Amino acid sequence: MSTAGPGSSVIDLVDSDSDSDIRRKRQRTMQQVVVDEDVVMLDAPQTPSELLSHFSNTKNANLKGRKRFNADFADLKAQGIDLGGYSVKKVKAGDDEGMIDLVVLQGDKRVMRCNLTITDTSEYPKSHSIITFVEDDDAPEKAVDALSALQDKKAMPIANLLEDLLSTLSGSNKKTKSLAATSSKVKSFEESDGDEDGSDAEFEFPDYDDFPSHHSQNEAHRMKVLTQMQHDFIEMASDSYRPGLIPFTPSSNSPGGFDISSDFALSISIPTVHLTKTIPAQALVAWDRRLLSTPRRAAHLVLLISGLGSAATSYPPLTPQGEYVRKGMSPRFQVGVCGRYKPSREHAVEAGRTFGLVGRDAEDEVREKREAARAAREAALLEWGEDALPEDMNIDEFDVGYPEMEPEDDTEDDSRFERFSLSSSLEALLETQLVKLVAIRRKFSIGWAGAEVMHSYIESEQRSMDDVWATYRPEIQAADKAEVELIRSGTLPHDPLYGLGPNQNINLPYTAFCYLIRRLTLCTRYCLVCHTKLTSDFEALKPYVCERPLCTYQYYAHNRGVSLEYEIQHNPATVDLLVSLTYAAAAEGVLDQPLPVGMALRVPLPDRSRVIQTPAPIHSYPHQPQQTAVPNLPSDFPVGLDGLVEFDSLPVPYMRAAIVSLIDSLPSIDDMKRHLERKVKPGKSKPRLQEMENGSVLPASWAILRWCVASCTAYLEEMNSEDQCIQGVDPVWRQFRFSVGAPDAEAKFQNALEMAKSTDSNAKKFPSLYAFHGSGLRNWHSIIRHGLWYKTVANGRAFGDGVYLAKEAQTSMGHYATGARACWRKSKLGPTSCVAIAEVVNLPSKFVSSNPHFVIKDTEWIMCRYLLVKGLELPPPDPTTKPRKRTVVPFVKLDPTQPITLQSKALQVPQPGFQISEMVQQRTSELEDEDHDSTDRYIFEEKEAKKPDVIEISDDDEPLPPPTKGKGKGKSFVSNITSVLKPSKSSPPKGPPKDDWKHDSEYVRQAVDLLMLPPLASTPSSTMAVQRELNSMIKEQEAALRSSGGLKELGWFMPQDFIGDNLFQWIVEMHSFDETLPIAKDLKKERINSLIFEIRFPPDFPIAPPFFRIITPRFLPFIQGGGGHVTGGGSICMDLLTSDGWLPSYSIPAVLMQIKLAISNLDPRPARLAPNWNQPYSVAEALQGFKRAAATHGWTVPSGLDKLVR
Repeated sequence: MSTAGPGSSVIDLVDSDSDSDIRRKRQRTMQQVVVDEDVVMLDAPQTPSELLSHFSNTKNANLKGRKRFNADFADLKAQGIDLGGYSVKKVKAGDDEGMIDLVVLQGDKRVMRCNLTITDTSEYPKSHSIITFVEDDDAPEKAVDALSALQDKKAMPIANLLEDLLSTLSGSNKKTKSLAATSSKVKSFEESDGDEDGSDAEFEFPDYDDFPSHHSQNEAHRMKVLTQMQHDFIEMASDSYRPGLIPFTPSSNSPGGFDISSDFALSISIPTVHLTKTIPAQALVAWDRRLLSTPRRAAHLVLLISGLGSAATSYPPLTPQGEYVRKGMSPRFQVGVCGRYKPSREHAVEAGRTFGLVGRDAEDEVREKREAARAAREAALLEWGEDALPEDMNIDEFDVGYPEMEPEDDTEDDSRFERFSLSSSLEALLETQLVKLVAIRRKFSIGWAGAEVMHSYIESEQRSMDDVWATYRPEIQAADKAEVELIRSGTLPHDPLYGLGPNQNINLPYTAFCYLIRRLTLCTRYCLVCHTKLTSDFEALKPYVCERPLCTYQYYAHNRGVSLEYEIQHNPATVDLLVSLTYAAAAEGVLDQPLPVGMALRVPLPDRSRVIQTPAPIHSYPHQPQQTAVPNLPSDFPVGLDGLVEFDSLPVPYMRAAIVSLIDSLPSIDDMKRHLERKVKPGKSKPRLQEMENGSVLPASWAILRWCVASCTAYLEEMNSEDQCIQGVDPVWRQFRFSVGAPDAEAKFQNALEMAKSTDSNAKKFPSLYAFHGSGLRNWHSIIRHGLWYKTVANGRAFGDGVYLAKEAQTSMGHYATGARACWRKSKLGPTSCVAIAEVVNLPSKFVSSNPHFVIKDTEWIMCRYLLVKGLELPPPDPTTKPRKRTVVPFVKLDPTQPITLQSKALQVPQPGFQISEMVQQRTSELEDEDHDSTDRYIFEEKEAKKPDVIEISDDDEPLPPPTKGKGKGKSFVSNITSVLKPSKSSPPKGPPKDDWKHDSEYVRQAVDLLMLPPLASTPSSTMAVQRELNSMIKEQEAALRSSGGLKELGWFMPQDFIGDNLFQWIVEMHSFDETLPIAKDLKKERINSLIFEIRFPPDFPIAPPFFRIITPRFLPFIQGGGGHVTGGGSICMDLLTSDGWLPSYSIPAVLMQIKLAISNLDPRPARLAPNWNQPYSVAEALQGFKRAAATHGWTVPSGLDKLVR
């Protein structure tokens, strides 16, 4: 580059690669620029910096063919094109060479998705054809015609083509200012219409004001998107959830690394230990141990939402009516656990990967050679024995002369996203039904339960919403009413759609996560496949499927239940036991419903000689089932060309024989575990069970294995540490934790214990008994699935109908716990006997019989606790394993009149559930207040409002800082008021009364930990007004601390440890109500120290009233019999807090007194605490409750309230 002398502005641009061929032209700056025989006409206003930027991009003019196309495409993708209100966005390469996919927008509205194809990129941009295609069916006709017209144009750069398209759509002749178009809009010198003379005609740019400011429009749209996202994040945080944003392509040029035009994922999470407040911890562990038992720090339940596209075009994703903002949107919902509040970007991308490499590599060859060597050695051992093993075989199975594979990396990554057993079902539910349910709810103003019933009828009967509503309206409304008790008890999460205005935006991640928690809480009541409510009488501990054959098939074929692979790797003894018990039941002819039908199994036809009759009973008692003859199959029984038959078409005895044969063909559980734990390279598919034995095992065999494990709806886990086991039991009996029944069976059992303690003096000291139940090994497949019931007579009923339990272990172990005639030969456990130990309500007088055995008819009085399994000799302990630190085990205080014994020696039983309680405590202690990352901080803190530049403070007031970003715990503000809070030296305090009210800092801290960010909007006058009120509050509080009446007489308290650096958000406690009031009695009963209020001040205070809301505790709503002028959302129903009743002269201490009087008012009803009083109110509830109350009374809601609260 060279520049002319003083007074001239001439720029020469020379391509260093072709100096000899350049024809140089000189033009005045801002008129014409010549670059390597190409001329760029700058027909839009450019600053010198922009001009140089354009010069740097004109290098594409020197390229030809595919290189030129790729360079132009890269520029187009990076910059896009804006013209006349239309723009080209989301540019990406298509499936074929020369194809470009893109979206045309008009402002924020999508016009069409289309693609262009350059037929021969080798001739680009001089000689090529153009093919266009519109992908949207509903694209405007004008847009389709304009796109089709491009096919008739002569060859030109792609930016010029798209510029012409936008020009046609906008009816404008103006040229785009985008860098992509400018850098591509170049002419070769030969195509410049013979303009060789380089005309010096002056080119004057029009005034800048004549051009639309696309930057300002884009900035306004960016702020709109971020403001909505911030509102949604704050709303989620106010309900104790942790929202997060994960940019898939972080931008170093964008604040927080988030560019709203790029793809992203949203996350929302909650520590899994918090689920134990509404879901029994035992149930969570039974559903999947990863929810609570994890080697990493406390896990979080995480919902990932991806596939939304860019935030610029698809946030918020839903319209107020519950429909997607763009046609064709199909967000992906993924449910899993993570050690952090959100997974890392790499793990979020990996979680969405639906494919993997399946090719062989060097590690596969090493593995196969080692497996072949091991198999040969095992065969030799069987033939010659250990001592006679040939010398060439007497080698270690892994020392076969092949290179060592890399060891598995055992390090745990807290940011990894891991799916669990219910993930598939919950994800399918969210993807197929969530948005439909939201639309139904928004249209008919019903709850989740009613919407689910309505959706079920719409799908099953293929009728419109209106028709179903007209036909089934009573049933739909009854479904909502049936859930009232669950809602009142706080079992179900908050409902974000409740009270939402018809034109208000829907917070999709918040709504989805609350619905996810709801369905997780109620998962055992719904089918895991079709998601409809189950109608069976028996509710299992683990979720299962309904009776529809299609659901059964999908449950097993699509792995919708428990993860078989996870169970084999982490609980192999349980899998071994379940398979062995199924084998024994099938081999002895007692395996009965439910059988593995509806799974589309194709099996070899069993040999009739292996089909057995129902065996004779071990002990003869009246009413035993009689033996039946094995039926002959018809001669024309259909057999496929592959020699297989349909399992479902076989008679039951043949089904049992087929199951035995299929289990026999399986490898051992240890071999499966070893196979699944093989190391694989990143991006390669994980090992699959079906790959074992070179794929020779029939698919039906693997399906039966999955059925053996997944059909078990009980909780069964081996206890490997001594401090968890029953003391005094012979070590030959392996001990398993064992629970069966509904998730709330434990709660019902505890209620029965409380009833017994209240009615029986002995039960008050010793609430429960322990006893044994033994049965033949063949019966345990059924017992584990159904519990201890008495529909089938196994050993007679000499002492009446009911469940039989023995007081002496030897009675069950020796007489009733009989072995099986056939056992699975590949079982490492090799079970021969099983005995259950159950806890029973200590009311023997109400049993059917209590001597010599307990016979109990009410099965809710029985809780199975342990399963003892006698089998093969246990392997010796690994000497390299470090001894586990013993814990102090709390043992049950047993009734000395009803001891539990083994061979007359007393046994010690650990307190039921103490291990799980310890686990919950450990997970709780591991919780950390993890900071938001830079992206999430950017979302939370990005504000559109400007801070005031000048604050005028009068001489009468102490200067205090204006609102700042932050949560309100800074030291700057506290330091300014410390001296004010200290007692005055001139007036020594008289001292408060001895029984004065005491502030509990930890109680308040727990309530405000997830408080929403304080308001930022302010004015100098409002800052002064709030400061005066704060000084008034502090002085009045100081006076109370010195007075004889103390804080108890004052009735409220502003804790100084929660006075932050923002004036416009206060935390105030209200306490010391009249002890005769019902609310005071409720507070005392629940040991609640105070009502915790949040007060938020608007920027036009004191002209506009502040917003008061209760954070905790939760009050009984008025519609449920509550009162005290507290709305259903925790806000205060008083006209003095509305625009109609507020006066600028009101002081905050006086308003607090009025609120306390209103809460104390018994008319029309007294204030009472709700049953779920410990569930804090959310901000959204408070706002909606305030608006409803104002609408009911005809009061005017203060303007700007939504912005103040959200």
